[in-house]
Amino acid sequence: MILYLLAGIFNLINISQMETAPPSVQEKKALAELNTVLQQRQKFIKVHAAEYLIWTGHAEAPLTAFHNEEKLHSAEPKYRVVIWRVLVQAEKDRIRKKMWLNKIYSAYEDMKGPDRIHASETLAKLKQPVAILFPQVTAKTLSSTDRSLQTYALWASSFGADGKMDKNREKFLDMALTDTNMVIRKISAYVLRQSKGLDMQQWARLTSAALSLDHTDENYVTFLATSLVTAPVEADSKKLSQINTLLTKGVRHYTAAQRTELALALAEKGDKNSLGLLEGFMDDKGSVGLYGPASDEGADLRAAAAYAILKICNRQK
Repeated sequence: MILYLLAGIFNLINISQMETAPPSVQEKKALAELNTVLQQRQKFIKVHAAEYLIWTGHAEAPLTAFHNEEKLHSAEPKYRVVIWRVLVQAEKDRIRKKMWLNKIYSAYEDMKGPDRIHASETLAKLKQPVAILFPQVTAKTLSSTDRSLQTYALWASSFGADGKMDKNREKFLDMALTDTNMVIRKISAYVLRQSKGLDMQQWARLTSAALSLDHTDENYVTFLATSLVTAPVEADSKKLSQINTLLTKGVRHYTAAQRTELALALAEKGDKNSLGLLEGFMDDKGSVGLYGPASDEGADLRAAAAYAILKICNRQK
């Protein structure tokens, strides 16, 4: 049973297979940036760089780096869970993958433990069917008074049963658009970007809300990016062009976090016309007065931009 359920995790990352053609100057620069962030930054910024490398077919350096992280931080609540998440994705050996995944399972099952939010989020990202594996724990978690924990558990509970994600997607859309808790709105928008699958009616509702926002609204970039990423194949090309234009024209005023959101959206939907903007992000162009290039948020943005460049270049091959 467990081996069957684990089959999904062994195939969960659809790693882009790089062509035999030598990497371009842009790709070499992007890879160098990701490896710099991986080696020089700490904790969650390091995790992001590691996952970007894994997702673009470069798992070797993250595997080595996070074996070391696990030795150093295996007793550190919260961070240890995301270390195990990186290792699950980076490991090629099935037995070792299972070992790291079991550690995340244990953290999820520990109802009084300090890792519950991170374990719920991680298992959702790894598309693990927690409602099947741990029905009682999941039921209790879904009724938690901790809204963030409850929301991540709802996402995690969406896997393993036909139609469950479709049902929960509507809930996430409602929360993204109407919840009074701004953190929950952002988490819900993030889940929508990850799960996609919106039908035209749902996408129209999301897009209408996104286009109605003033550029000073804190959800402006979040909603436009979510609309861009979740667009169904039959979405109106003119509306998509409008969204893309709105997202990019105000970029000089964006915070590092907003630019990171934009970069990750372009990783999925950008084309060669996006490369100049992303290279600017990687070079800290226009950062004065917004964020420090030496800061963690600056490093996180450069890593996201580098990832987007690699994804776009790979799509063009």
